Parts: sequence; C-alpha cells; structure tokens
Amino acid sequence: MLHLRLALAAEPLAVLFGSSRTAMHRTLLKNRKLLEAHGITLPPATTPPIVLAALKARVVARPASPTPRSRRRVK
Repeated sequence: MLHLRLALAAEPLAVLFGSSRTAMHRTLLKNRKLLEAHGITLPPATTPPIVLAALKARVVARPASPTPRSRRRVK
C-alpha cells in the first residue's frame, strides 16, 4: 500500500518490484477497487518515513524501464 500511504506513482513501484508500469497500474487499480468495496480507506502518511529517501534514491538509481522477463514458449 505504498502507493496510497506515500503517494508513490506506478512507475517507481514497477521499477522497485521489477514489473512493468502497466502491470503495476493494473494491480494498483484492483487493490483500490477492493479496498473501496470493503469501505477501507488508507490515509496518507503524515510524515514520510526516513526510509522513503533511501527508497527514492534506489528507484532513481535503477534503469528507467524494468528488464523484460523472458517468455518461454510451451511446445
């Protein structure tokens, strides 16, 4: 729930978790809909944790786009 608590966009989260931006966006949307369906709201963090600076630095240091995963053909 980093996305909701810390207002992180899909792209940095995708880089952090080694996923594509599109897949991360879909996942975040599904999570938001699930939370809304159950009436759960996550308030944003009032003070960003100190580790957020390290997280941002790690994301910035990574390549702009995630490394594509290899796809095997099933014969």
